[in-house]
Amino acid sequence: MQITRIAFFLFAAMGVVASPIEANSNGLDAQALSKYGGECSKEHNTCTYRKDGKEHKVKCPSADNLKCKTDRHHCEYDDHHKKVDCQTPV
Repeated sequence: MQITRIAFFLFAAMGVVASPIEANSNGLDAQALSKYGGECSKEHNTCTYRKDGKEHKVKCPSADNLKCKTDRHHCEYDDHHKKVDCQTPV
C-alpha cells in the first residue's frame, strides 16, 4: 500500500512539472499600444504626439539620417522602448 501511495504522488508531481504553461500575450498587446504617431518640427527637430489627451514633445536624434526632414512629417514615439522614429514613412 505504501508503494502505491508513493508512486501516485510521484506521478502526480511529474504531471504538474511537465504540464505546459500558458503563454501570456499581454506584453505583446502592451507593446502594440505603446506607439504614438505624431508630427515632426524641422526647426526644433522634435516629434509632437498626443498621449492620454495631452500633447508631448520628444527630441529626435541629431544624426542627419535620423532627424526630421520636413515640417509636419509623420513621426512615431515608442513609449515601451522610449525611442522616437522621425523617419517613419507615411
